[in-house]
Order: sequence, then structure tokens, then C-alpha cells
Amino acid sequence: MANSCKPGPLNPPPGPWRIPARTPGPLGWMDQGDPMLTTLLGDTPGSLGVRDWADPTLNTGAISGLACVDGQPLALAVGSTGEAARQPAVKDPKVWGPWKPPADYAMLYAMLSANDGEGYYDYMYLDTQNLVTVGIGTCLRSADAARQLRFYQRETLLAATGEEIGKAYDAVMAAKPDKAKKEKPFPATHYETASTLIMTPTDIGERWLTDVKEFQRQLPTYFKGFATYPSEARQAITDIAYQYGASGAANTAAGGEIKTAAEDADWATAGTLCAKLTYASASRNANRKKLFDAAAAAHPKPAASAKK
Repeated sequence: MANSCKPGPLNPPPGPWRIPARTPGPLGWMDQGDPMLTTLLGDTPGSLGVRDWADPTLNTGAISGLACVDGQPLALAVGSTGEAARQPAVKDPKVWGPWKPPADYAMLYAMLSANDGEGYYDYMYLDTQNLVTVGIGTCLRSADAARQLRFYQRETLLAATGEEIGKAYDAVMAAKPDKAKKEKPFPATHYETASTLIMTPTDIGERWLTDVKEFQRQLPTYFKGFATYPSEARQAITDIAYQYGASGAANTAAGGEIKTAAEDADWATAGTLCAKLTYASASRNANRKKLFDAAAAAHPKPAASAKK
């Protein structure tokens, strides 16, 4: 780390950041710390760890993952063995309270997070294709992908380690339907007790917004003039892309007919075609049709020029 501290003196100058020295421990927090070297914010030498050689001017709350929970440093309890133990975090309402989407994404958020949309689940589950999913339809293709998100223990709110996330991912995969018994896909609620890990509403909402914006970044590649479509049409197509993928929304959904209708600004036809979309509930397709119908009402298709 640039501008890191070197081992300090036995008696460092006083300051608000001074903390008691810590003894050597396992890999992790202040590991291999020598209490005879320094007491400056754990800036002790070590091979791995969160704060080894740390700059005492750093904001400890800014260190993510193992170092803090909900932006607050984890408390330390040093036992007789000298090992530090994580303590439960305070349930910060800013992080654990309801998340509100930006105003121009509110309608789409309501559609996708509803039970007849992607649904809203703070734990990992298997979707209808037996893919590990979390939040509002965020697909996790591997345990490594799951580790890129922040999970917490449901009871204690402790930040989950990478190992714990990997075990939770495997546990959810192990709870999938038995093909030999020809079992149908289980509902998401079936997996609620498969693991003890959950995500915060804030992390779920922010991840959803990231996914939606990524789809909207890709869609102009597949739908000519997408940026000029009425807002209602863009939201309907984004919802379809959330289920089919950007390419699938153009080439697979309704046999590619929605793409044709959209590029022809024929929103009424696009709405009618929603009934052909598979793997979605009738109510979800009805909501998509409502959006296209609203676009058609506000922006009717121009009448074809009369032939001379």
C-alpha cells in the first residue's frame, strides 16, 4: 500500500487512533502482529490481513468485507488465546431499511420485484432453470460470482466470509429437485432455509439497478433506435430482456416479432405479442402489454403514406 506505515516505536505518540497492541493470530485481522512493535491501527508486519502496514489516517469504516459491516468497523473481543472475534453489527436502518429506486426506474422496479415478476428474495435460491439466483432475479453462475456480493448471517448480521458464501451456494445447489423423480422446479421459498445468509435491501436494490442499466446499455445494439423509444416501451423491453437477455429479447422473444414491431414503432402490435412470451406469468405479460399500450396511446404509429 502506498504511504504505508513502517513498524512503529514501542511507545508511539498518543492520539485518538491509538489502540492496544495485539498478539499474533491466524490469517485475518492484524495477523502475525507483534505487540512489541507498534500500536498504530494494527500497522504490524504480516503476510496477509486487512490492516497490515495500514496508514493510521485511513477510515476504518471504508475497508469492506472482513473489516466492517454496514460501513461500521467490526468490534473486537480479545480472549485468553489472543484471537479477535467478530461481534454482531448494529442494524443500520439506512442499509437494512427499504430501498427506493430512482424515480424514472420506479415503475420497472415495481414490476420486476413483484411476485409475478422476478420476485424479491434476500437469500439464494434456484430459479425455474435451476440456476442460483438472489435478490431481484440476479443470476449467480458460480460460487465465485456469489462471492462478489455482500452477504450477512441472518441471525447475527455478521458479514459472511468467502468460505461461508461458497458453502451456502453449494447448499442451495444441493437442494435442487431430483431429476430421477422428475420433480418440477421448486418455488423460491423452498430454499429459504437452505442457507443462513441474506443480503441487505440496499445491496439488492443497487445490484438490481446495475443489472437494469447494463441491459439498457446493451439493448441499442439489438433494437435500432432504442434510445428514441417512448419510456413505457423501453421499460417493457427492458423487462423482457431481464428474462430473455438483451439478445434474446430481440431474437427469441415471440420469435423476434417484438423486435420487428418495436423498430416499426408499432407499439400496439408489440403489446399484443406479449401473450406469446413464454416462462412468464400471464399477469407479467399483461403488465408488459399495458406499457406498450401506453406507448401506443401517447405515440401512435404514423399512418402509411397514401399511394399516389
